[in-house]
Amino acid sequence: MLVLFTGGRGSGKSTIAKALYSKLNAIDFDYEHQWTWRMAVQTRFDKIRYYIYFLTFFNFKICGVFLSRLYRDIMNKRSKGSLSRILLPCMFSYHLDKLNRNKVGCVVYESDFVGWSVDKALDGVFHSGAVINYFTRTILPRANHMTVVMCDTPVQLAVERWNEREQKKLTEEEKAKWVAMRQDWKDARRKVIDVLCDIPNIHVLWLDSSDDPEKNAKIILDHLIGQKLS
Repeated sequence: MLVLFTGGRGSGKSTIAKALYSKLNAIDFDYEHQWTWRMAVQTRFDKIRYYIYFLTFFNFKICGVFLSRLYRDIMNKRSKGSLSRILLPCMFSYHLDKLNRNKVGCVVYESDFVGWSVDKALDGVFHSGAVINYFTRTILPRANHMTVVMCDTPVQLAVERWNEREQKKLTEEEKAKWVAMRQDWKDARRKVIDVLCDIPNIHVLWLDSSDDPEKNAKIILDHLIGQKLS
């Protein structure tokens, strides 16, 4: 079982995920999240060793869509390249391999590994077939079942959260521009989620991230327990 959070910056993904991990730990649920490996890291050498190990799990079928997104982001000056943009897809491939070999019952990713094609929807070149093919032919054969946790946060609130977290000092005009831009991204993400909703063995949980994170985490927990028992 694979659980993928999705939502824009400030949507509450990490906050809800942290609450979920506590609840899963409390009942000894068989799972790992994307940062579980950090518990074994004692030194900088250990960290580098893990990085190198994860890179050995590079699989173009899995990682290719994320590298293509990185290329598009760089070419369109949406973001700069970084090691994490290469390393994280390899970590994702590593965890999918563990699911495929039944080494773990559930994997949870709070980083957005759903929205690799959101920019295409934003640019008007989105093709639902690419999303369907990737998840039906590459992800589901390894994960069996996937739950998408959509953190649906009011854009104004998400921008305020992001602004506070990053300690940005924005004028009201700058905030308004960010809100408009984030709304465009939210609308584009909705196109991707609408496609995922129709794929067998993919379940989408819509959460109001303005609610209490503990309440949202309980919704996810109950769903995962139900999936495990079914």
